[in-house]
Amino acid sequence: MLYLENNTSFLLPYFLTSDVVLPAEIGGEAVVWRSSLFELLDKHGQLVSQREEISPEFRLTANTNRQEYSFTVRLLGEERRWLAGYTREPNENSNVYSRFVADSLHLALSREREEGGFEALNSNYGVLFAKADYSRSEAGETKLLQMPRFFRLAGQGFGILAIPLDYEEHVDGPGELLYFETQDFVHYEEKNRIKITQTAWLDYSCELDAATRLYRIGWKEESGETRFVTTKDFKDFSLPQPGVIFPARFAQLPIEGARAGQLIALTASEAAYLEHKLGRVRHVSVDDPIITLNAGAPSLNLNNARVTARYTDGSVALKRIEVDRNEAATIDLSQPGRHELEAKIVRHRFPYPMMNTRPDPYVLLYKGRYYFISTDDDWQRKIFIRSSETLEGLEDGKTEEVLLWNGNVPEGERRGEHWAPELHVICGKLYCFLAISVNNAWDGVQAHVALLEGEDPMNPAHWGTPQRVLNRHGEVLTDTHHRERDISLDMTYFELGGKSYVCWSQPKWIGEEQELAALYMATVNPEQPWRLTSDPVRICRNEYGWDRNGGIASGVSEGPYVLKQGSRMFMIFSGSGVGPTYAVGMMEMSAAEDPLDIHAWRKYNYPLMHSLSQPGQYGPGHNMFAQDEFGDWFNVYHACGVNGGHRHASIRPVHFRFDGSPILDMKDEEELLPEYERITLTVVVN
Repeated sequence: MLYLENNTSFLLPYFLTSDVVLPAEIGGEAVVWRSSLFELLDKHGQLVSQREEISPEFRLTANTNRQEYSFTVRLLGEERRWLAGYTREPNENSNVYSRFVADSLHLALSREREEGGFEALNSNYGVLFAKADYSRSEAGETKLLQMPRFFRLAGQGFGILAIPLDYEEHVDGPGELLYFETQDFVHYEEKNRIKITQTAWLDYSCELDAATRLYRIGWKEESGETRFVTTKDFKDFSLPQPGVIFPARFAQLPIEGARAGQLIALTASEAAYLEHKLGRVRHVSVDDPIITLNAGAPSLNLNNARVTARYTDGSVALKRIEVDRNEAATIDLSQPGRHELEAKIVRHRFPYPMMNTRPDPYVLLYKGRYYFISTDDDWQRKIFIRSSETLEGLEDGKTEEVLLWNGNVPEGERRGEHWAPELHVICGKLYCFLAISVNNAWDGVQAHVALLEGEDPMNPAHWGTPQRVLNRHGEVLTDTHHRERDISLDMTYFELGGKSYVCWSQPKWIGEEQELAALYMATVNPEQPWRLTSDPVRICRNEYGWDRNGGIASGVSEGPYVLKQGSRMFMIFSGSGVGPTYAVGMMEMSAAEDPLDIHAWRKYNYPLMHSLSQPGQYGPGHNMFAQDEFGDWFNVYHACGVNGGHRHASIRPVHFRFDGSPILDMKDEEELLPEYERITLTVVVN
């Protein structure tokens, strides 16, 4: 992979792999190659990778009888792997995979060192999407991308270029490129849009030139001519001039819908991080469980016994176990000995659907019982609640439902749609946050809060009248008397650093324009959680193809839920249309920062849960994390059929990756291999 120009000079990229073939002659003259690091070049003039991931910078020189060529380069190590970047063909049914998600960067990682055996990352769903353009309207214009090309940066990280498309897949500015940077192919920053030329092109590439230490962007025009520009910072560019371009390396990928993918070599650690972060995490083993106690112990207490399950990304999960109590009672604890018991790892298998026509689900463990509450997808005007001693007992047919609020009954402003209830314990009191229509129609739903004034959440008479949420001035948060479709919904509550916050969805009016539904946040008085104590701050809006899936200005950001895990805060939310294109996104921040600071949050460019996550479950979303009495976490969500229709709720266990981020869509066999469901527990009495 050495690139000649006019037989008098040639191109060599700054980052090399050992399969780059250095030519034995140039212009008919023999070449002698030398390296300032002799161990990286063999006696035949071929590069030799070492065990280190990337070599120090070294000098390569090519000598002929008449000329010397000199390059500053670095060589990737022998344990490299290949990353392929590609876009996909959309599915003929746009509900399955539309152009809005197909026209994004997808990634696949080679299983072995060589090119081949690629595995799609993020379940073959896009990971890098172009941002919407908000320069002309508050609703924005959806943007897509095609022909992504990536390359290593001179320092750390990678650059990515892509041709911008409008929402109809037309080239959005001939000769223009979107420029992104990433440190790890997981977190991305869209830096700027650059104008290279006035001419449309057929192909292009970019590499860091080993001779000039400038980035060289080259392209092939429709006339067949190749031209290039150089830049050191992707802000200032040289004038276009004729010349050869760095060819990009491609592979045909045996992945559904994948177009040919450009390849780039990754170090072993870069590949491992990417695989662990975007690949499927799978269970691989269980540590031998051993319980040790002293002779004379009164009994064998296994209530808190856990076994360590290990996963492909290096993460672990502590799994509960169960044993036959009669068998356990036969163990003699009065004297030293070693005993073995057959044990079963406790696992939860929840059916889908589990709660039919119950979208926007919410589960709370309250005073020893689980309570499930949701929207009623049959006209969306009633709020039902059910309760059980176990999560499994919340399934349809296993417990009775009670009607709490009925929007079909003319009771003042509480007539109409009732949406997305949530149960929160605040200052020892139970509240229900929900959206209720104030004009007997969907476009008049407003955030409300109801207090449990009695003792029983299942008794409608024990609930107080829902109150409309007020801003910090004591006025209603949104008001259809002032503007049409002035709605607020999906309000959630969380606490951090001794302060109380609410977050909700609102398509806010800005002047004479209304934005698409975005997420707003404010502090709230915990003694009166319907009363804001700060001005609302917009912290998230739908800006990518996956959460604008459907048109030039389409989709919502809604259904927020906040989880604090150690020193980090995760906010999950739902985007796109409320139907089979729905998907779950995530933002995160340090728990030491201010949630009202929009710059504290980092929004993932891609969704964590989508229609490719679980077979037959389309549009998964409006989810939350429920914790059981043992401290284990579960994802409670809804989904629907490929063509929409009623939405149904279900539950899945949540696993946390090696870095503490949640996995929402782990399959049963990924969570626990069947052969480890039954294990042997060793009890050692000292």
